[in-house]
Amino acid sequence: MKKTLLATAIAGALGVSAAAQAATVYSQDGTEVDVYGRVVMAVTSGGEQRSGEQQDRTYSEVGVKEDGSQFRDLGSRVGFRARHEVNTDLSVFANMEFRFDAAQRDGGIGDTRQSFLGVESQQFGRVWAGNFNSIYYNAVGSVFDVPENAGWQTLGSVTNSSHGTSIAYSTPVLEGFQAHVQAKHYSGNNVEIGNEDASSTTSPSAAVSYTFQDLYVAAGYDRNRDFGDRGRVTAFDDLPLTTTESEGTVTEAANNDQAIWGIAAAYQFTPEFSGRLGYERNGSDDEMGVASQSITSVGATFDYGLGEVYGQYSRRSFGGEAGADTDSRNQWMLGANYRFSQPMYVFAEVYDNDFSADQTFRESNDGLLYTVGARYDF
Repeated sequence: MKKTLLATAIAGALGVSAAAQAATVYSQDGTEVDVYGRVVMAVTSGGEQRSGEQQDRTYSEVGVKEDGSQFRDLGSRVGFRARHEVNTDLSVFANMEFRFDAAQRDGGIGDTRQSFLGVESQQFGRVWAGNFNSIYYNAVGSVFDVPENAGWQTLGSVTNSSHGTSIAYSTPVLEGFQAHVQAKHYSGNNVEIGNEDASSTTSPSAAVSYTFQDLYVAAGYDRNRDFGDRGRVTAFDDLPLTTTESEGTVTEAANNDQAIWGIAAAYQFTPEFSGRLGYERNGSDDEMGVASQSITSVGATFDYGLGEVYGQYSRRSFGGEAGADTDSRNQWMLGANYRFSQPMYVFAEVYDNDFSADQTFRESNDGLLYTVGARYDF
């Protein structure tokens, strides 16, 4: 079952891959190994039937049909977490997490979602390296990562400046404050000599979070550096704003080299009701050839005892010469779930993508997207 919004945000800020139902399968000589995961399957129907170049994803086909009913996986995964206490202050840890498609016969364990190792000290903080969610997402974007399917809007993606070849550091929590820094390395190896992308580069990001009783506030920055031909890696189908598709191959899209910054806040008004606010922006209106973007979001969750009712609204605006034909977009979602037991619940969601444009940049037949499914956490 989902945690309260504030608890989820705090876990994200700590850089922890939360798994409430994790089971310890090994414990000896100070070393513990947990196994955790989730199975999420749903039936979707409706949505938009899109054509031409897309804002969220770019398709080589024209006239892509997406509004029919479909039985699909929504992010099933399995993972292993290991931890060893060196002494009362110092511990070392490692994590391996894999995706699989629970809705397909041939959807066996495949993509490595997260794989990292590190050192943690209560006195000096936490350092980890490898393949993991960005600290920008952990601190800012995760506050609105509430829906099981569509309806989560963020400019700071999970992958753009994080997954793979990254190193991060988080300070200890000091009077509610915690700072986070990260750098992703893009290697120029295997790029043709003489290519302007043959040299290595890094893309830094930083965030700061503050927690006081029922309040959580965070601000983040992601340089979002354009890595060109360096270090292209496979991306995942269910992540927004990060992938292109060409001839059936999905690869990580190049960042647009426009820095991203954002703020987010969550407040637990009562044990049953929580709210959240967020604002993100990248680019600027006077930049030629790249549309600046901003997203303003508001959301709330109500726990009615046997489950939750949740919803959020986002206003997405575009600026600059490249965004002149796109103007703005209103997006909202509303959902509810019912808990059979602590690990398992069913859910239903509706999402609407109302794009206001003169169709030069994007053509779409807007329609409600319905999702009904079930999730089991272990």
